[in-house]
Amino acid sequence: MSTWTDITGHGQLRSFVDNEGNFWLEQNASKQTKWANLTRKGHEVAWEFAGRGGSYTGRMMIEGEIYTPSEATKKFLAQSD
Repeated sequence: MSTWTDITGHGQLRSFVDNEGNFWLEQNASKQTKWANLTRKGHEVAWEFAGRGGSYTGRMMIEGEIYTPSEATKKFLAQSD
């Protein structure tokens, strides 16, 4: 994402703070989760927090678009029948 501004923590994850003061943290691709797998496939995934050190807001960003995890699952992870 073009707005990455910082490197954060032990995992050297990228992050940025948006205009509303929300903190966005890059998905750690080394984790064993469906979202890490999506990152390893080349998608940029970030999680939104209510400021640095704040709680998770329930939103995520994939390729610059904001989703709830449910919306993102339907769009990026749903199996085609």
